[in-house]
Amino acid sequence: MKTFVKVFGWMSIAGAFLLFPPYSEADSLGAMRVNLVQGDVQVKIADTGEWVPVSVNMPLLEEDELWVPEGSRAAIQTTRGDYIRLDEGTALQILRMDIDSYQFHLTEGRVYVLNRAPKRSVLQFDTPDASIRAFGNARFRIDIPGGETDVSVFRGSVQTENGDGTITVRAGTMLALGTDGYAELSPVPPPDDWQRWNAQRDRIVLARGKSYGYLPEELRAYSSDFEENGRWVNVPEYGTVWTPTVVVTGDWAPYRHGRWVWRGGDYVWVGYEPWGWAPYHYGRWAFVVRIGWAWVPPSRGDVYWAPGYVGWVRTGDHVAWVPLAPRETYYGYGNHGRYSTNITNVNVNQVRVTNVYRNVNVTNSITVVNQTTFITGRPSSVDRNVVVNVREDFSKQRNIVVGRPPIKPVETSYIPVVRAIPEAKRPPAAVRKVDAKELRQSRPLVKEPDRSAIRPQATPVPLEVKKVEKPRPASERATERKEAVPRERRGPAATQGSPPEKVEPRGMPKDAEPKATGKPERPPPPEKAKPEPAQRGGPPEKVEPRGKPKESEPKATGKPERPPPSEKAKPEPAQRGGPSEAVEPRGKPKEAEPKATGKPEPKAKPERPERTPVDNVRSEDREQEKERGKSR
Repeated sequence: MKTFVKVFGWMSIAGAFLLFPPYSEADSLGAMRVNLVQGDVQVKIADTGEWVPVSVNMPLLEEDELWVPEGSRAAIQTTRGDYIRLDEGTALQILRMDIDSYQFHLTEGRVYVLNRAPKRSVLQFDTPDASIRAFGNARFRIDIPGGETDVSVFRGSVQTENGDGTITVRAGTMLALGTDGYAELSPVPPPDDWQRWNAQRDRIVLARGKSYGYLPEELRAYSSDFEENGRWVNVPEYGTVWTPTVVVTGDWAPYRHGRWVWRGGDYVWVGYEPWGWAPYHYGRWAFVVRIGWAWVPPSRGDVYWAPGYVGWVRTGDHVAWVPLAPRETYYGYGNHGRYSTNITNVNVNQVRVTNVYRNVNVTNSITVVNQTTFITGRPSSVDRNVVVNVREDFSKQRNIVVGRPPIKPVETSYIPVVRAIPEAKRPPAAVRKVDAKELRQSRPLVKEPDRSAIRPQATPVPLEVKKVEKPRPASERATERKEAVPRERRGPAATQGSPPEKVEPRGMPKDAEPKATGKPERPPPPEKAKPEPAQRGGPPEKVEPRGKPKESEPKATGKPERPPPSEKAKPEPAQRGGPSEAVEPRGKPKEAEPKATGKPEPKAKPERPERTPVDNVRSEDREQEKERGKSR
């Protein structure tokens, strides 16, 4: 019995894997698209590593990178209805798509996020020094001014973390994180042009018009596309259908204004119409009299994304496709719901196509291009006879292609739109050096709120923040932190140019300050010959203030002091600017101060005193008396 239970358990697990296969690249093709393009926005395609122009409605995959140059803006949308808008000067890397969870890396610039996440999902944004995660409905923006990270929350809350800890940033507040670990919490700044533009876009995508009620629940995230570009009409055969009111050309037909791009191992249709996402990857198209082309939405519970619901024909050097009508079989790789055949593990040569392809009878319904145009995206004219032959092939079910056409992709097959980009709009060198694969290895996607996004194995700790009453620009915060750094942390070089400690202000009358010449001070003479010098930068010991008549203060010149003459022979000259009385020298009053030469001082010879006129007369009388004594 136990053996049976074990076998049954393993069979159940294997069956679960078969019913719910891993989330592969093909499954993620419909998870995210480019929703808006203004200007020369570019994408670095993960498969080729090349920067190319981006197109609206281009599907995005893991490790794709976006660059929004000056004067441009862009927006991406997830299948659950999240919007991530990028302002000019922004570089964003797509790291992971995991069912309902997404991870991005913001290298520079700023993004605005409208998160409409269901439960048990996360929207994670990593910056060079922080990680921001939203686990529910929230509206917030992330700015990187000067390499720092500012997180402003307008609705809901987000969990923000750096290397020092984690904090929940709630609506109405902004958290500023410095690269040095500084964290400051303040109210959100007043709205700028970028914020007002996003608020206007939010009102459009969140409005619930008629389209919201006509669409199945799985497609309501795209209701604004239908609301702005078409109208809903009730048709007896199909029910309520949508028809576009904005056409590109007079011979317009579905799957014509755009191109097939090689993405995720399949040819995916990239429609250039602003609404060209849901109508080309869900549902079917029908031609209705008095209405024209109309899109028939899928029924509730039967919503499956596909690269493009068309039927293919390959004739010689040409390839052609026609939109599938409702209930016609779609042959594709993977599970695409009812009225589809999964040919992943089937011999396509043995598959029998039974479709009639009703739309081939509609004028201008078939799009025909030569193979060169198909793989390069450069349009060229097609002979009318070729179109007639293709129509006949469709009608008689000849040359029908099961699945994608057997055309090997080339480098240009990955480019969503072929056009030139000015060199000044190309990504800068710092953006080109970013490697999304390396970022994926170093920054994991963490779905559990109680786990650290930066150190997943560690328990998050609270982040200490400084709270201020008004938001401040990054330059002001950086200046304040620089001035507040303790002197011992800044090192000797940081204190250069600052006033030394315990220095009296200039002009103080009590102490003499030696002149700072920048040269090394000469060594003092022996202690007996010269008194001990005063401390450098501080007041000399036992020195009387200037202006006193009894002592003279030597002038601080930085040179050694000349020795004064003998006290008995000649009085010492008075200090410049002081009284003319004899002043005792500093130190010993009776001895002359020797010159500070650094050598041993020689013994001083007694100096002969000067004679006065009276002494000279007496000396002559004594000499005359000596002469007279000799003569006697």
